[in-house]
Amino acid sequence: MRMHQVFAMDTCFHNSIVGTYPYDVRCEILVELGFDAIYVSLQDGLHYADEMVATKKQYGLEVVAAYAGLDVVATKDDPKNHEVLELFQRLPHGCDLELTLITRDQSIEPSSMDVDRLAIERLEPVLEIAEKQQARVCLYPHFGAWLERVEDGVRLCQKMKHPSLKLVFCGFHWYAVEGSELSQSVANAVPYLHSVNMCGSRRGGNIAGCTIEPLDSGEMDNFSLFGLLHRYGYTGRIGFQGYGIGGDVFTYLQRSMNAFRSMEKRLSLHPNWGKLI
Repeated sequence: MRMHQVFAMDTCFHNSIVGTYPYDVRCEILVELGFDAIYVSLQDGLHYADEMVATKKQYGLEVVAAYAGLDVVATKDDPKNHEVLELFQRLPHGCDLELTLITRDQSIEPSSMDVDRLAIERLEPVLEIAEKQQARVCLYPHFGAWLERVEDGVRLCQKMKHPSLKLVFCGFHWYAVEGSELSQSVANAVPYLHSVNMCGSRRGGNIAGCTIEPLDSGEMDNFSLFGLLHRYGYTGRIGFQGYGIGGDVFTYLQRSMNAFRSMEKRLSLHPNWGKLI
């Protein structure tokens, strides 16, 4: 049962102690490990724009998305927001933009509905680019951001009703925020869901109070998440989060891929194992 396109977020290739893997090496590692696609963050997006366009032809890897943050209360001519728009226009045709909605105004609480109107205004020009690029804007709930919970993304999708506006489910940020019950959160997200990323995680780490680990470790039950996605009919892409893990990136990506293939096989042979009570 291999119905999902599998990608790796490039966060795993950044090591704060020893440096960053070059773009070509990232692609070669992912091909070697059997990944279908790569996902690039804004910190590299503009620098590697040309390489990203050539990635499919050169390595056979899709560039499925780039990640960025958009300030929802900044002015329309804010330079950082403008950089996001520039990035999106330079991405390979069809490459999505996964977007965390942030605010540098510390007085605004995460998930505050008072900001919805501004968020919609900031999203409109991004969605215009998405239509031209034949791509999607996927809202990325992120711990500490204004768009912090899955429910925030669902609410904006419902308000805007734009066919190019979709949603990301990030297992780590759901776990860190302790939002709604997992089954209900997935059920709410599925009508708009276009991308999922997973990792192992446990309480007590230094990233939002939790850890980010390979998929086969931690307290987060990723098999139950995978089972829920299958139960609700999600067949889209699934990727691995690797921010701040460090160590030998090839080894832990290999562990994560092996764990994911094991989950696929188990769920195919025993679909009832994914139904928790």
